[in-house]
Amino acid sequence: MTTLGMDTEAGLAASTELDQGSQKIAELATRLDSALRSFDWTGTDAERTLDTWQQSEKPTLDTTVTQLASMALLIRQEAQAQDTVSGDGTTAGGAAGATTSQPQGFLGKVGQFITDRISAVYDGVVRTLGHTGDFLGKVGDVLTGREDHSVSEIAASALLAMGAGVGTAVNAVTGKDEHWFGEGAGVAGVPTTVANDAAQGGLYSPALARPTDLPSLMQSVTDSYQVGKDPGNGCGDVRITRVDNGNGPAYVVSIPGTETWSPTAGSEPRDLSANLQLVAGNPTAAAESVRAALDAAGIPPGSPVMLVGHSQGGIIAGQLASDPAFVERYGITNVMTYGAPIDHMQLAPGVEALQVQHRFDVVPRLDLGGVDVNGVNSNTHVTGVTLASPGGVFGVVTNHDHTEYINSVREAMAGDSDAARILRDYQSTLSPFLVTPTGTATAIDVPVSRRP
Repeated sequence: MTTLGMDTEAGLAASTELDQGSQKIAELATRLDSALRSFDWTGTDAERTLDTWQQSEKPTLDTTVTQLASMALLIRQEAQAQDTVSGDGTTAGGAAGATTSQPQGFLGKVGQFITDRISAVYDGVVRTLGHTGDFLGKVGDVLTGREDHSVSEIAASALLAMGAGVGTAVNAVTGKDEHWFGEGAGVAGVPTTVANDAAQGGLYSPALARPTDLPSLMQSVTDSYQVGKDPGNGCGDVRITRVDNGNGPAYVVSIPGTETWSPTAGSEPRDLSANLQLVAGNPTAAAESVRAALDAAGIPPGSPVMLVGHSQGGIIAGQLASDPAFVERYGITNVMTYGAPIDHMQLAPGVEALQVQHRFDVVPRLDLGGVDVNGVNSNTHVTGVTLASPGGVFGVVTNHDHTEYINSVREAMAGDSDAARILRDYQSTLSPFLVTPTGTATAIDVPVSRRP
């Protein structure tokens, strides 16, 4: 076939892609319409939201569907006409032997360009729809009296919706789904044995810090951070320590905090997206990966398990310990968090929890003290300790640093303050998790990641 004026095969392919994009947007409009009508919500806000959707947003999508379908039809007709005219080697004007007026494949590239953006925007809008639905659902719960969500939960849900909306615009520019504020499945890899001798450890494989007190329990979280920093790793880490003092094993699960601040949901599950999802009370790959790590460790049923986490790791520990089914299945008896906002969480009965924070560390206060929309915090399962801030009023980074928390707890426990008493009292309840001179302690590092 002689190509005159148009690469007709590419033109027809572009037409098909535009048709498919048009159909995707039509399906999306239907899903959005269904989602906004799928839950009980009455009142002025509900009427205004539905009116905006019906009068503005949905007609815009419908118009886009029509325009794309028209463009697809036009290109298809032009391609078919071109084939008809070019069959005998003449152009539409009758000039024989004319050369192509456009570079071969140009329409195909244009079609691919448009289709890529339609697909990427579609993915972003679906994600935004999910977050928006979660936000509206929480608002609906509060308005109807079904559940009094905390202020931080609602705020985090709103931020996720807005962030995903911005991500949709980014998708439109790049032509691919950047997965802003997305999620996925949390998975665990093959555990590796941790060296007991410091001389056998390495920069990204620190030897086990024998758990003998609160600071050494916290040190295993710091060591897990270091494992996750391995540039050849590509994923995070959870360190699980097995302690046996002769009465059967107990396990300490060390969970680091945020390890990437990119809004793109990548392979590292403890990221910016997980922070907001956790505060919003939603499932995350970050929490799911810790569950997977526990399974990978092969912890025997009925063994005592303690969760220790810094920052996001503490939020993960708190969320997992708020699930009675998880607590029962894995034998969670104790939780220790530091620099983590967990005031808004309702831990399961029977879990003894200690929350440590520096006075001027802003991170553990991001949940606004756990108050709900009525100004009430009913969380009574957590013992809190506030320590002096090593960085003063303005030392934001220093006050949140996990190594500074270790130093602060060690210094406080050597004193005679109320905080020292609380710390020592809590430590006295941890005998299964603190190795004695005749006991044994071993550990494994479990790589954890997010799978799209």
